[in-house]
Amino acid sequence: MPVIHLYATFRDLAGKSRLEVPGKTVGEALSALVKQHPALEAELFENGALAERATVFLGGRDVRYLQGLDTPLSEGDTLDLFPPVAGGQAFRRVYGALRPWLLEAYLKGLGARKEGEAFLLPGALVRFRELPPHRVGNLEVPRLEVEVEGPEALRWFEKLELYAARGGG
Repeated sequence: MPVIHLYATFRDLAGKSRLEVPGKTVGEALSALVKQHPALEAELFENGALAERATVFLGGRDVRYLQGLDTPLSEGDTLDLFPPVAGGQAFRRVYGALRPWLLEAYLKGLGARKEGEAFLLPGALVRFRELPPHRVGNLEVPRLEVEVEGPEALRWFEKLELYAARGGG
């Protein structure tokens, strides 16, 4: 059965932060979740579709960029459900000289769990990507774009800022 992690107000509405539900697709799993916790229906669905205000990640990827509610699930898959955050809690910064392997080590040290191409921390999702290097004459400085989003994004972004100051950036 798929595992669902609920964050912030979703966790409050369900009274749980983690549960297992049956379902062969994201839509089936969310429907099973709503059957167990009807208060979540108005937050997750709008006219039978996934509400714009809700974010559902499978393996660190927003299901909207997969197959939406029709995205297939396998045994042991994990869905992470984030409610909307007032003011759009997302922080992004480009760091110079910070390498991906070093950021991954920092994230793992903070207890992050890798899900696909993202890292999950309690209440936040961290994604990063390498950008073309900054060139000054013959000097090349690698660049890494880091984005942190979710209800606890500011707290984790501030911690990453401190780590990045030590190892680059």
